[in-house]
Formats: sequence, structure tokens, C-alpha cells
Amino acid sequence: MKTAITKLSAILFLLFALPLGTFAAVNFPLYLCGGAIANLKPDATVTAALAVGDRVIWQEFDAADQPVGTATTITVTTAGTVDNFTTPGALSSGAHSYKVFVISAAPNTCTGDVSDPFSLYVLPTATVSLGTPSNANYCEAGGATSSSVVTATIPTLDAAIGTDITFAYNWTATKDGAAVTPVTGVGGIGTAADNVFTLSTTTTGTYKLKLAINYAPAAGVTLKSGDGNGCVVTSTESSDIKVTPKPGKPTVSFS
Repeated sequence: MKTAITKLSAILFLLFALPLGTFAAVNFPLYLCGGAIANLKPDATVTAALAVGDRVIWQEFDAADQPVGTATTITVTTAGTVDNFTTPGALSSGAHSYKVFVISAAPNTCTGDVSDPFSLYVLPTATVSLGTPSNANYCEAGGATSSSVVTATIPTLDAAIGTDITFAYNWTATKDGAAVTPVTGVGGIGTAADNVFTLSTTTTGTYKLKLAINYAPAAGVTLKSGDGNGCVVTSTESSDIKVTPKPGKPTVSFS
């Protein structure tokens, strides 16, 4: 059987097929977050040669190339096809590496070569919290300050993933309890620079800010997320920022 001498190349099959060239310039070919899973199978050439009774063996390996946990055996029941190997939904954060090989059906039971490792990276659950506004109050005009800055604390991503994954930021706000639209840009109430928001509106009222972040893959990077949106997490509301009216211009009277 050809699987006895063919070196397997484990590649990932999702709901769509990705060419191997897609993975060329990234640190990991696949990122997972929020309990997302990956479905792995041997390459199409090896799969087509599988016979009924062949066993496809999957094993995770650590950074020292030592086996992790128990191998998973998938027995071929229909020639030329095999069920996916599904990664657990509760993998720990960090890199995970898998290899696969085939043992042909009895009585030959020839063992094929082990594949090169397929590595994926599980992103941790992100957190985001807002600091105290730099000014709890400022005047619409004529005051010593004319803005208030809110800075969010977010996690530092593992250097191992490079620029494959970053955070996307979505600031929202309320004024006197009602949603503000737009928050930034023309007609907005301030400016956002990633995790920092500067409230600079001159419209009086009481403002609160929130920040939602999610993982954002770079071009050519594959991310599977449990929520389908990059594993969004949202801060609690900031403390109040009050924009107060300036006193009216007096007119002098006499008596």
C-alpha cells in the first residue's frame, strides 16, 4: 500500500479550501479563539489511496516534539475518504502541533511515514477595562480644560504571533443615557486612537464611554472564532464625564 512509503502532509480543511500558498508568510496557518475548533485531515493524495480498514492516527506534540495526551485513531470505513480529526474545544492558550500517519489494514499493517507538524495557535480570552477619565468635568468653553481622555487597558499579545493578529477597537458612547451616533468623525464627540479616546465635544451633558475589542487577523491569516466575530469582549461603562455649560455673559445694571 502506498501509505507505507508516502509522507503525509497534514493540511487544514475548513468549510472552504485554502491553498498551501495562503500560509506561506504567517507565523501560524490557523488561529482559534472562543472555543472554536479545527477540522484536520490528511492531504487529498493520501486520502484518495486509503482503503477500508486503514487507520489514520493523530497525535499532538509539544515544543520538544514529545507526544501530548493520547493519540486519536480514525478507522477508514469507505475507501478514499476519512472522517476529520476535530481538535478539542477547550485547548489551552498557545501553540498546538499535530502530526498524522496511516497504518494500513490487516493483515499487512504497514506503517506510513509521519507527517510534518501542523501547528495552530489558540488565542487567550481577551479582557478590556477603562481607566478613570482624565477630567470628570470640563466646560463647553472658557474653562481651563476642553477635553477628557479615557485609556483602556488591554492584553499584550504573545510575540510568537508577530503581526498575524491584532486588536480591533470599537468605541461607543451615551449622552444623558442615550446612544451617541456617530462617536468619531464628522459630527462625532471626540477622537479614538486604538485604546485611547479623547472626548472633546462642546455639547453639554453627561457622557459615558465603552470599548469593545476583538481579534483581527492580518491579510492572509485565518482566524476561527467561537462567536464568528473575532471573540468580542466589551468593557463596563466609564465613570461620568460631564460637559458643563459656561455661565452666561452678564449685562451690567445699576441702581
